[in-house]
Amino acid sequence: MPRTSHKRERLITAGRELIHSKGFSRTTLADIAEASGVPLGNVYYYFRTKEALLDAVVGAQKDDFRERAVVFEEQETPRGRLQAYLDSVIEARESITRHGCPVGSLSQEMNKSSGLSRARVNEGLILRAQWVSEQFRAMGRSDAQDLGVWLIASIQGVILMANAMADPAVIERQVGQLKAWIEAF
Repeated sequence: MPRTSHKRERLITAGRELIHSKGFSRTTLADIAEASGVPLGNVYYYFRTKEALLDAVVGAQKDDFRERAVVFEEQETPRGRLQAYLDSVIEARESITRHGCPVGSLSQEMNKSSGLSRARVNEGLILRAQWVSEQFRAMGRSDAQDLGVWLIASIQGVILMANAMADPAVIERQVGQLKAWIEAF
């Protein structure tokens, strides 16, 4: 049996997986408790509400991107960092074709509601756009912010189309085009 101190992390992991595959509104705390192996009564010790768990899921998504960005930043050039980021999208193509982008899908779902969760969820996409913009800025682009937003929007659109077409090759082809575009800078 896993240690009690790991229950919170197991709940967040199960929450991330279920919210990605089913959506936030269709995922219950009971679903998360069952998937994590944590008794439902114990869930409330760690997360008093479903929104509190959502906040932890969003925080984990942002931490995950920051950790991945550290790896991308091992590339010597901003162009290389952007290429590494795009490679990570291609590598995740099977999962994101099935369920969409975990960050983009959640943002889209929560933007149909109001409240603090909406703003917090959007931070994940904004974080990505800011990081991408920094790379374009390092390449000397005065339109770096617009390019960062455009690239993230393009990736999200590609993921949406791959999901709609149930074809991971769409991601490989279209993100490949984005990689060629960046290489031409």
